[in-house]
Amino acid sequence: MKKTGIFFSILFFLFYYERYEVIDVRNYQSAVKSVEVKGEVQHPGVYQLERHANVEKAIKASGGLTKQADISGLNLTMDIEHHGVLVVPSKHRITKISINAATLEELDTLPGIGPSIAQRIVEYRKQMPFQTLEDLKQVKGIGDKLFDKIKEHICL
Repeated sequence: MKKTGIFFSILFFLFYYERYEVIDVRNYQSAVKSVEVKGEVQHPGVYQLERHANVEKAIKASGGLTKQADISGLNLTMDIEHHGVLVVPSKHRITKISINAATLEELDTLPGIGPSIAQRIVEYRKQMPFQTLEDLKQVKGIGDKLFDKIKEHICL
């Protein structure tokens, strides 16, 4: 009986042992990757792309660009990492004007601010720099309504 058990053990070892191969799952790479695309694209969201997909393919998967998209700063051939995020910026970025450093001409470009109020802003900040945006209301001619109109266009 012992000889039969040993015989079958040896047979099992010879025929079945080498059929299995050890796989290291740490080196496994998925055939697809998840990428979040947002900003100025038609359909922002998370997309499953092929493993070597680049920025251009991610934009195409999201339905393409909007008319406001600015791709001048994007490298369309760059690969995106798994779980990466692609943000397509807008052409219409608001450039804020510093109320503590702007020239008369720059202040004059603010909505509702003419040459005389621009001059008052410059005179006020010569005596004391603005500490908060709301300090601008201390300048004669700038009330709550005008401040609300320009607050998105200014910074300290």
